[in-house]
Amino acid sequence: MFLIFSKRLGCLSSTAISVGVSLLLLHLLGWL
Repeated sequence: MFLIFSKRLGCLSSTAISVGVSLLLLHLLGWL
């Protein structure tokens, strides 16, 4: 139960990190 939850949480966090990085890159490109 806990392993499944932690695995899902890790997948969500990695997705959030990738989305945040892409948004940050778009923001930096917009300023250039």
